[in-house]
Amino acid sequence: MEYENFDEYMNYYKSLTLKEKQSIVVDQLKMLATLTNNMCEELNIKNEMIMNRELLDISKEEYTEDDFSEAIIVLINSIQNSLCDFDMKLTEIFQTQKIDIN
Repeated sequence: MEYENFDEYMNYYKSLTLKEKQSIVVDQLKMLATLTNNMCEELNIKNEMIMNRELLDISKEEYTEDDFSEAIIVLINSIQNSLCDFDMKLTEIFQTQKIDIN
């Protein structure tokens, strides 16, 4: 769905059920985890998305709030891991270029 602005999107989001909101959060975090992993792969940075059974639990029709919380922390850690690996590689690249310039 397309929205004119973020406020309009948030009004839509607020109207959803809790399960629908959770689904959006999980989908967006999965998208970010994939994006950050792809960023690493583009620079040949060794990086793996964190996957475990917590993500399988959330894919079931019925899941608990604990399942949701556990899946979210897995996805957040996967994103953090990729961003840290990406940052370390960029720092290495910039330091190497700085040394080569002098």
